[in-house]
Amino acid sequence: MAASKSEGVDVLPARRCTQDNTATTLGSQFMDSELSADLRRLQKLAYHRLEASRDLVQQFRSLHTARRNQPEFLGRLYQWLFVPITLWPIDIDGLLRQVIKALKAGTRVQKKLLLLIDLLPPAPDEKARSATMEHEHAVQHGNYGSLSHAQHKFDAAEAKLARDPEFKASWHAIKGQFDVDKFRDHKQIIRRRLVAERNMREDWHFRWRSPDDRFRAVFDVFCQRWNLYGMRGDEPLLLKLSANLTPHGTMIFVPAYWSFDPKRDVKWKAITKLHKARGVSKQGAKLNANRAAKKREASRAKRLWTQATREGLKGEKRTVWVMRELKWDVRTDEHTLRRLLKSQS
Repeated sequence: MAASKSEGVDVLPARRCTQDNTATTLGSQFMDSELSADLRRLQKLAYHRLEASRDLVQQFRSLHTARRNQPEFLGRLYQWLFVPITLWPIDIDGLLRQVIKALKAGTRVQKKLLLLIDLLPPAPDEKARSATMEHEHAVQHGNYGSLSHAQHKFDAAEAKLARDPEFKASWHAIKGQFDVDKFRDHKQIIRRRLVAERNMREDWHFRWRSPDDRFRAVFDVFCQRWNLYGMRGDEPLLLKLSANLTPHGTMIFVPAYWSFDPKRDVKWKAITKLHKARGVSKQGAKLNANRAAKKREASRAKRLWTQATREGLKGEKRTVWVMRELKWDVRTDEHTLRRLLKSQS
């Protein structure tokens, strides 16, 4: 009996240990599967998002496993990481890193930072994300063919510019005055400074102090003269007719040299579909009037339904009475009335 008792005492901790190990293994497997799923979501996005944010996803999943009571705002912010960068109002990756850093350090997240996160709208739905992701992949490679019928105009202008002796002389003169290789990015492209929406320019004031100042001023004017957004080696990067989503809307750009034909150059249906992907509802004076009328009718139907219920009417009798009071044909499908009532709930 003593041996049996002793065996019983020894077995229980062993079972507990086995259960703990099993739970730990299952938890680890669950974390790995969630991590893998998140990394696959990032991999689908354009602009090398997986390379940029892989470590951030790993940090979040590690923190998520270590802390059972996660702040609600952290999950909402994390979902924005998987939204195409085109729709980001600010650097979401940097913001999330700031928050995770504070949580790991055990410090309180600043109220102003919480306000910033609270002001973020809900992450766009799958339809908006999918359409924007597809658009980003095309834009990343300079492909606007799905939105324009006028590739032939661009091809002709590009070929003409490449042969232009005046253009070649201008670029040769710049290379004679500046070490242009210093200004190339990792793709060997030199880009002019951008002009933002409504022609706003952050870096506007003229400066001529440093070599960088001088090159930027000269290069901006060169690009304006030849309708470029930059140079790749000795190849001019000519501006083209394009449409781009931004966090605030859809921008259509027509280059200054372009002989614009709105009926033939643009695939308006494709641009409209892209714009509406973010959930834009139909608008218009007549539509607004119809919506207001339907809202008034729904409100009246709700009052009549309540009145019929108070008077003891039920089922089909109640439905028919409400329809008659609304001046509807009593043969109308009752589901039409129920949908109208539901819109008021």
